[in-house]
Amino acid sequence: MSRHTWPAARRYVLPPLALGAPLAISGRRSGWALLGLAAAVAAFFRDPERPLPQDASLVYAASDGFVTGVDDDVEEPWLPGGRATRITVFLSLTDVHVNRSPVAGTLTRSEQVGSGFAPALLRGAEDNRRNRLALDGPAGPVVVVQVAGAIARTISNWVGVGDRLVAGQRLGVIHFGSRTDVLLPRGTADVLVSKGTRVHAGVTPLARLRVG
Repeated sequence: MSRHTWPAARRYVLPPLALGAPLAISGRRSGWALLGLAAAVAAFFRDPERPLPQDASLVYAASDGFVTGVDDDVEEPWLPGGRATRITVFLSLTDVHVNRSPVAGTLTRSEQVGSGFAPALLRGAEDNRRNRLALDGPAGPVVVVQVAGAIARTISNWVGVGDRLVAGQRLGVIHFGSRTDVLLPRGTADVLVSKGTRVHAGVTPLARLRVG
C-alpha cells in the first residue's frame, strides 16, 4: 500500500485485523484466517512505484490487466466527431488496481454515471458505476472510463477537473475487480495491442498517435 491507497484500503483492512489479532493471540485458527484476509486485502491495494513514460506519441495503458477488446468505431460524445476507437482492459483480483493517466494533458471533464454491478468482464458492465474522465493536451483528446466491478462497486479518484497531468500519473483506484476503457478519436492512432495482450498501467503502449 501507499499513502494514496491507504485511505481506500483501511475500511477493508482494519475490521479483519482488529477481529483477528486477539483471536490469533489466544490461539484460535479463525484469528489467523482473519489476519490472512487482512493481509490479502492490503496486497490488493498495493501501489508500486513506476517510472513515468516519456514518449509523447504513445498512449499508455490506464490499468494493469489484459485486453478484452479493441473496438474501432464506438460512440463517444466527448471526442471530436463523436466516434472513437476503444481499448478495453479487464483487471482480475490479482492485478494492481491503481489507474494511471494514458497521456499528458489537462483533465477537462469528469462525471460519475451508472448504477449497475455486473462482473466487470461481462458486456453488461457497461452500465456499472463508472467514472468518465476527459483529458486534453499535446497528444489530443483522450477519454478514460473507470468501471467498477461486482464486489465493492467503488472508485476512489485522486484528480479533479483543471488538474494538469503527466503520462503515467496516478488517477485513482477501483476497488476489487474492474475494467478500464481508453478511447481515442477514431482514425487518429494505430493500435499496438490486441485481445489477450497483457498490459501494465503507465508502462505498456496501447496505441501510437498519428502525427500530421
